[in-house]
Amino acid sequence: MDIMSVVLVGGLVTYFMYLNINKVTKNLDETKKGSFEAYATFSAKIQEYIRSVKKGLDDDMDSDDSKFKKNESCDSKLATKELTDLIRKSSFYETMLAKRKDPKDVEAGLMEILTKFDAIVRGNCIDGDILADELQAALAQDYQRIV
Repeated sequence: MDIMSVVLVGGLVTYFMYLNINKVTKNLDETKKGSFEAYATFSAKIQEYIRSVKKGLDDDMDSDDSKFKKNESCDSKLATKELTDLIRKSSFYETMLAKRKDPKDVEAGLMEILTKFDAIVRGNCIDGDILADELQAALAQDYQRIV
């Protein structure tokens, strides 16, 4: 009789642990899904800013109204190529493949994109330091609204 009690109690404890583990795992999946949506939205915002800078620096586009004007040391072709690469890289974080990545990896990837974007603006635009600081502030506000 004592052995049956131990087996019964052990079985019940194991069953309840199983249910709790499933509950926690389900909550983690839902939380990760929410963070993916936030990263995808933020990535889209980053792309909007990159496109506006690209429009200002691209010789092939009419950009008289853009506040992003190239300075005398700007290599327009190289800058637009680098900005196009950043758009491509940031668009990855809107795809389902990015959902499989760890949130820290996603944050590191987006930070790398933002760092390169900042360097391009500072190095290629008239008043690049001021414009880069404005972009940083705008992106920080956008991020706070999304998250």
